Amino acid sequence: MENPSSDDLQMVDSTNPSPAESLVPKLLPKTASRRPLFSRPWFVILLTFLIILLGLGVWISVVGYQTYSKVQGVTTHAKATLAAFDNRDLVGAQGELAQTKSSLDQARSTFGGLRPLSVLPFLGGYLKDVDHVLSAGQKGVEVGEMIFAAITPYADIMGFTGVSIEDLSLKTAEDRIIFVAETVEKIAPEMDKISLKLNEINADLQTIKNERYPQKLFGKEVRSNVISLKNSVSSAASSLQNFQPIIKLLPDLLGNPDPRQYLIIFQNDAELRPTGGFLTAYATLKITKGKIEPGVSEDIYTLDAGFKKKVPAPDPIKKYLPLVYNWNLRDMNLSPDFKVSMDTFTTHMRDSTAEPEYDALIAIDTQVPVRILEVLGPIGVPGYGGQFSAEIDPRCDCPQVIYALENIITRPTYEIREGRKSILGPLMNSMLQNMMGSPKAKWAEFFNIFTDSIKQKHLLMYFKDETRQTAVESLGAAGRINSYPGDYLHINDTNFAGAKSNMFVENEVDQTVTINADGSLTKKLILTYKNPRAGDNCNLEAGQLCLNGLLRDWIRIYVPSGSTFQAGRGFEADMVTNTDLGYTVFEGFFTLAPQSVKKLEVEYTVPAGHVEGEYKLLIQKQPGTKEIKHTLTLNGAKPKVYQLNSDQEIVLPK
Repeated sequence: MENPSSDDLQMVDSTNPSPAESLVPKLLPKTASRRPLFSRPWFVILLTFLIILLGLGVWISVVGYQTYSKVQGVTTHAKATLAAFDNRDLVGAQGELAQTKSSLDQARSTFGGLRPLSVLPFLGGYLKDVDHVLSAGQKGVEVGEMIFAAITPYADIMGFTGVSIEDLSLKTAEDRIIFVAETVEKIAPEMDKISLKLNEINADLQTIKNERYPQKLFGKEVRSNVISLKNSVSSAASSLQNFQPIIKLLPDLLGNPDPRQYLIIFQNDAELRPTGGFLTAYATLKITKGKIEPGVSEDIYTLDAGFKKKVPAPDPIKKYLPLVYNWNLRDMNLSPDFKVSMDTFTTHMRDSTAEPEYDALIAIDTQVPVRILEVLGPIGVPGYGGQFSAEIDPRCDCPQVIYALENIITRPTYEIREGRKSILGPLMNSMLQNMMGSPKAKWAEFFNIFTDSIKQKHLLMYFKDETRQTAVESLGAAGRINSYPGDYLHINDTNFAGAKSNMFVENEVDQTVTINADGSLTKKLILTYKNPRAGDNCNLEAGQLCLNGLLRDWIRIYVPSGSTFQAGRGFEADMVTNTDLGYTVFEGFFTLAPQSVKKLEVEYTVPAGHVEGEYKLLIQKQPGTKEIKHTLTLNGAKPKVYQLNSDQEIVLPK
């Protein structure tokens, strides 16, 4: 634009307002005012929720830790209770049980604050499990109190200390057995109550879902411990239920009110047979209200001499026992199931003119007298000179009583000595007399020998009466081959004319198991037999004691029904597949020379349907055998080793 007052031209910037324009006020747009975050409703709600959640978490953690601390005290005192009980300290066990109860009450009281939260999802499931465990623990304490009250009158005969028995007339073992015969029936109602309470505990624990817990947490086993706890309680409940019938029958078995006749059969486990040993000799005894009276004692050949029937020998005897064509009574324990064998034996024994009277039959092997002599010390046997003891004899590296008996019974002689094996009866009578007169300090050891011998199958029972037979079967004292839904293994060896070699043979079992996608099992067994001792001169003309010679072993392997044999190595005859007692059986034969080792391999498949959930295996021990090492490898995992001297169920996660 042109400025009239100037001679020059002036450029005007249109962006700069004129003075007049600058005097006009401008209206600026309104802006929202910013509120602090903490004053906003959604934030307040979220923060409140987080604070409550954090507080709840802290509170749960504190109460949980306090409960855990109390439970640790419960565990400590419970273990001390069991330890005192195992050490036969009844007063100490009762004291620790009282402490367990006190700690458990505190734990339940502390946990009570968390109980209302059991309705919450996820967390509630774990809280309910804790509640069930604490409830089971309380009932477990009640069971302990009932057990202690029930056994107190019999505490001394069971070897417990710290309990004074008012009746000072009960000075000997025989006195106490008579007392048991007359009074034990009174504890049967208490056993019923204990059984019901154990079932309640089992019901509490079975509500816990195993899959809710991880396999491991911080490197420690979790799920397997949960499973083990549930299985232990379930097993205890089942065992007590099985034990109840024998408690109710015990007075009757001890001859109260009516006397009972027992036939004692001696099985020589040095010459192993299916039920525990060669049937060597027998004796009888009578029990009247707990008082034991010995009867006759005879060689097993006395029974056979009176057995005039000619029964053709079964195929295994024809094949593997040289020059035996008839079935003798002494060879009739061919079934690994003791009842089945004794059904056969007693049926044919009725045809022997020498059949003794009996209500029940009890079979024992050499381990029973050895264990008794370990407690008694050396004893004499009238008419046989010298003493018999459990001390190791260097001539056989075995207990002296075993060598002495074998020397009397089996050493070849030029003169005829009838009834050589009948020494077993007088030996047993002498041991019984010494036991009955023993001081109280030894009663617990005799009680343990009895219970251990049943558990380890060195003592087996067979009753004519069906009710009594069922009772001893429930107790696990009848040597039965049990049916089982899972995987199963029973290895049964029979020494056919192989001297007394089983005295020196050592066994091991190695199992490799693979669970296939279809649920079937692929299994491989490696059985190792070792005889480290030098052989004896078994030439009859030499007249020497033949203990260790060539073992001739007819072996049967019992596996789940429907299993299929795949391969076998190390046997001296082709393996044969049969069925027996509800199982598939792989049968073979081998020999083992002194100072040698034999390895047998068997491969087979187990059909689907035997493994549901965890892998379960029942291994049943052959009567008369020593402890055997079993190694189990499942699905390529680290091998697990078990030392088995009794039947054992093994449960492992897949």
